[in-house]
Amino acid sequence: MSDVVTSKPDVHDMVVVHRTFRQSCAELPELVRGLRPGDTARAQLVVEAVQFMLMGLEAHHVSEDEFLWPRLAARTDVQAEAIARMEEQHHRLEELVTRVRGTLDGLAADPRPALCEQVAARLAELGTVLTAHMDEEENIILPLAAEYLTVAEWEELGEISLAKLEKKHLLRAFSALMAVATPEEQRAILTKAPLPARVLWRLTGRRSHARWEARLRGA
Repeated sequence: MSDVVTSKPDVHDMVVVHRTFRQSCAELPELVRGLRPGDTARAQLVVEAVQFMLMGLEAHHVSEDEFLWPRLAARTDVQAEAIARMEEQHHRLEELVTRVRGTLDGLAADPRPALCEQVAARLAELGTVLTAHMDEEENIILPLAAEYLTVAEWEELGEISLAKLEKKHLLRAFSALMAVATPEEQRAILTKAPLPARVLWRLTGRRSHARWEARLRGA
C-alpha cells in the first residue's frame, strides 16, 4: 500500500454533482408520467431533460472508469472489493441507460400512456440503482479518494469529466450544479471554476437555467 498523500483534495464537490443526479432521478419519472397523449412539444422537452441527465451521467462515470478506479486500485488493496463493485455497478448502470435511451425517440414522437409508463418505470429503476451506487461511493470511495489522490489528480478527474461534454452543454451543466449547491458550496465551486465559467454563470447561466427549469416543470 502506498503512503498517504500529504495534501488532501476536497472531494465534497462530487457529493454536489451526485445531488444533481439525485434530483433528476426523483423528478424525471413523474414528468414522463405527466405527459399527455399527442403533446409532442412537451414530450420533446422532457426527453431533452432525460437525455441531458444521461449525457452527464455517462461523462461522470467514464471519467471514473478511466481515471479514478485504476489509481485507487493501484494504491490501496484494502478496498479492492469495493472498487470492483463500483465497476460492476457502472456496467449495470450502462445497461439501464441503454434501455432508457432506446425508448426516447418513440416517447418524443408519441407520448402515449403505455409508453410513458414504460419509460418512467425504466427511469425509476435507473434511479434506484444509481442512488444505491452513489450512496456507497460517497461512504466508501470518496474517503479513499481524499486519502490516496492528490489535489491535482482530483482536479484532473473533474477536468476529464467536463471534457467529455460538448462545449454547448458546459454552461448548463455548471448552472445545474450551482442550482443544487448551498451558498457555502457555491462559494467553494466558484473558487475552483475558471473565470469564464464564473462570469457566464453570473451574467446568463443562472437566469437561463431558472427559465429552463420553469419550462420543464410547466410553470
